[in-house]
Amino acid sequence: MKQILEYCFNEKHTSPITDVNTGEIFCSNCGIVLLEKSVDRSDESNMLTKDDYMNKTRNGPPSKIAISDMSKSSIISKGNFDANGNKILVKNKIHFSRLRFWDSRIKMDKKEKNLVRAFTILDAYASKLNIPENAKEHSAYIYRKAMEKNIIRGSSIPSIMAASVYTACKQLSIPRSADEISKVANMKRKLLSKTYRRLVKSLELKINATEIDYTSKVANTLSVSEKTARLAHKIIDDFKKDGSHVGKNPIGIASASIYLSAINNNDYIPMAKISQKTDISIVTIRKVSKLLKPFAAKYIKSIDIKS
Repeated sequence: MKQILEYCFNEKHTSPITDVNTGEIFCSNCGIVLLEKSVDRSDESNMLTKDDYMNKTRNGPPSKIAISDMSKSSIISKGNFDANGNKILVKNKIHFSRLRFWDSRIKMDKKEKNLVRAFTILDAYASKLNIPENAKEHSAYIYRKAMEKNIIRGSSIPSIMAASVYTACKQLSIPRSADEISKVANMKRKLLSKTYRRLVKSLELKINATEIDYTSKVANTLSVSEKTARLAHKIIDDFKKDGSHVGKNPIGIASASIYLSAINNNDYIPMAKISQKTDISIVTIRKVSKLLKPFAAKYIKSIDIKS
């Protein structure tokens, strides 16, 4: 506050006044605005009553990391109306059109353009991968950190963003494989893995050592019953306790466990259908099913592995 008061015309005056309605801090002597509007991030839903609901002054979208300017900048509306809702005069429309044009041009520097393109790509990835909002925000946070440390230099925006999404899914234990993300990003899996390792090393990120459980995802993809999904979870838990899962594809293990548990519940699913839905070969499903058979025998009386 002392640094702010140095701009005051009257050096002796050191008692600023805060305007509760606008959030501005100004000098009580000369009237100069020392600090402009401050952002109130508190939840206003509990503060409003029935009477003042229609009179609330706050507007605009919430602040989000996955938006280039974090929703902090003001935007000149495309509608030709003033603050009172009245139409702007025809002679003033051209003037406001030019103001709107230069306002958008001034804000778009190189960094801003990069973020706009990156988060447009992120929206597309999030939609195709069906990841939750917190994973999307975390991906944007990782990308911003990579941009600050200049890690993105020499790499394309889609590859860095794909690696950021993969890293976020890993940290939040969201079942999205490298094959899925590379397919959505239209890039080779090898490039995704290389960029991912580069991000983790450069940003010193901590990745969870625990394996992500793909059972629920595979069960939803195949539309099996809840009883089948629960039995598959039990089989995999016993398989992991034995340590036999190390080095095996987690989606392959989930697919094989669903296949075995479905046989027990008279809900037979052909391996060809599972392979088509999960992109795991029939050979892999058959091999893992044979490995799981001793653990599944605890819950299933007779197992006949078919193709």
